[in-house]
Amino acid sequence: MKRLLLKYQHLLLYTLFGGLTTVVDLIVYYILCNLFSVHYLVAQTISWVAAVLFAYFTNKRYVFASHARGYAMLLEMIKFISGRLLSFGVQTVCLTLLVEVAHWNKNIVRLPVLVIVTILNYVVSRVLVFDRQRDKECEDCQ
Repeated sequence: MKRLLLKYQHLLLYTLFGGLTTVVDLIVYYILCNLFSVHYLVAQTISWVAAVLFAYFTNKRYVFASHARGYAMLLEMIKFISGRLLSFGVQTVCLTLLVEVAHWNKNIVRLPVLVIVTILNYVVSRVLVFDRQRDKECEDCQ
């Protein structure tokens, strides 16, 4: 059992912190939309910024255990935000189509869209942003 947990540790941690990131995103979104009557796309943008900041630091430290510093950390952050911009675009298109064209409820539609976006974010982070082998080589250079 321990071997299985270690093997899938990054996936389990990503699920935990991805869930917390989703909570941050949803809380900010619902407060802005429902308490302050902010347009759903503006609320989505603001909640996205809050979630990306939370996600970068939790993914860097706890999920992918990145040790990048200085210039390497800046590049990592740029790649992370670029990947999240991709998923932000997917999320915006999905929300617009489902709310404006399909006439789904702006609050309910967020949940299935966030599932798709979370999977996309994991793939981008795992493959393109937090390259553990590169970090290991950087540690060996120091």
